[in-house]
Amino acid sequence: MPVEWVLLLFGALVGGLYHYFDLPMPGEPGGQAKEGPLLFYIKQILTAADLYCLVLLLYVALQLVRLIVRHRFRLKDLPWRPFWRHLSTRFYGEQLFQDARFMNALLIMFVEFALLKNLIPVINSQVYDEWFFSVDKRLCGGATCSEFLHGMLGTSAPVLSFISENYFWYYPYMSLVALIFIVGAPRALAQQYMCTFVLLFMFGTVSIYAAPTWGPIYYKPQLFEFMRDSEIYRLQESLWAMKMILESHPGSREAIFMISGFPSLHVAVVMTGTLYLRRLHWALAALSAIFLLLTLNSTMYLGWHYLGDDIGAILLVYLAHAVSKQIAWSWRGLCDWSPTAQ
Repeated sequence: MPVEWVLLLFGALVGGLYHYFDLPMPGEPGGQAKEGPLLFYIKQILTAADLYCLVLLLYVALQLVRLIVRHRFRLKDLPWRPFWRHLSTRFYGEQLFQDARFMNALLIMFVEFALLKNLIPVINSQVYDEWFFSVDKRLCGGATCSEFLHGMLGTSAPVLSFISENYFWYYPYMSLVALIFIVGAPRALAQQYMCTFVLLFMFGTVSIYAAPTWGPIYYKPQLFEFMRDSEIYRLQESLWAMKMILESHPGSREAIFMISGFPSLHVAVVMTGTLYLRRLHWALAALSAIFLLLTLNSTMYLGWHYLGDDIGAILLVYLAHAVSKQIAWSWRGLCDWSPTAQ
């Protein structure tokens, strides 16, 4: 699949950079970095396998409900043989193998991206928060966009809790959308989505290296004092603590550097999901669009990103989408692709 070739290039970049800088590869972000990337990858496989089985069960249940409703709940009249034949043609050995390849591509991409993100201070130690901060103030009428949202929405505990939950919904959203394309979309569309997804992180890595930033929460922490007792603030503190460990002990596998502002890949991932879900069903795209607005809000309200980070993310999505279409078209003989899938 084209996406696998892209990942091979991505992996070559990872290996080459770590060899060039003579650094050990860390593993899972969040305190397990010393265990290395292999264990991080295995843990993701186990989680993905559980989610995939759950989605398959939900798919079968949905098909059964549709069958029952279509035949007006006359269970004795249900065409069981065609029903099981449909499931067997959808979930046979080769098809399950293809699904596993798609999931594996995503998991490898996450591991490779974490490893590349860890090299940000090594590749380019300069930060550009001052420029992004000044642009943010111009775009939002003299105050930063974070301050504008704090004034508009308030800083009460319930508001902060709701917006923090929005931010954490990103992870189940990302997993669910990926599984929707793996299980329920035509192969051509699923492959283009996966290719766009991987290219997004590749281009995002280049952008991060070119213009590294810490984000408002670290550049102007005094603007976010009201968040001190929240779970999201503790997460932000833990990321900063890992940064300090790496500054004190360069090359340590006790931590992994995960701080980056430009571009906002949270926004980019949800934008990509929205862009492709509209080809499956308008209701899925509408729900994704609503979540996109919530994500845009949460990234700035919580101080992770400037407005410029979010704008850059949207532009990055359209670049990755355009390149993905060209890759899929150029390699149409190697994959299930046709112009009608565009």
